[in-house]
Amino acid sequence: MVYRFRSAVLMAAAVAILALSATAFAAGIGEEDVPSTSIVPAEGPSGAAPVNSPASATSPSAGAPAGSTWMPGLVGKPKPASHHASAKSSVPEIEPAQARLKVLQASPVYSAPAKSSKHIEQLSPEKFVEVTGSTHYYLQVKLKSGETGYIEPTAVELVKPADKVFMLTHDAGVLDKPNRWGKKLAEVHQGHNVHVVGLSLNYMRIRMKSGLEGYVPMTALE
Repeated sequence: MVYRFRSAVLMAAAVAILALSATAFAAGIGEEDVPSTSIVPAEGPSGAAPVNSPASATSPSAGAPAGSTWMPGLVGKPKPASHHASAKSSVPEIEPAQARLKVLQASPVYSAPAKSSKHIEQLSPEKFVEVTGSTHYYLQVKLKSGETGYIEPTAVELVKPADKVFMLTHDAGVLDKPNRWGKKLAEVHQGHNVHVVGLSLNYMRIRMKSGLEGYVPMTALE
């Protein structure tokens, strides 16, 4: 009987010791014992991203100007300065010529072959001007002052009348104006006679059998 009583007392003591050990173990678990695979909230108490979160690494800096578009990785990098190279004025193409032409109407002389350019002189009717070449739309002239200028072809008597027949020594295109930029209207061939009705710079104005008139270079007669 005594033996059974002792066994019961020992068993009760063992149960008590186990209960105390379990309580102590539970109380010893701290925040540092959370496994590394635990899910941690992405936002702090105030709703802002934690300091070490990925969102904080890509957010705009506090010094960014209001209303500016922020791009990741570009914060703090200055924008490259833009350099605008000044456009050089192109030199006009000139077809050389040599003629002394009568001025038909008062007209400005331009510093360049464009109406927007500076006026360097004013031509007077009934005077003569020295033409030294032509561009696509203007005539190049040399003034008495030695300056080079540009005038519109309508300002001078561009075509001097003529009435002759010549035989062509070369094939040539018939152009709508007396310069190499003229539109090709027809073609005349070597060995054929042409009726020349005018002379203009380095070109002859011809009239074809069809009645079409245009310009061929004088080199077609050489």
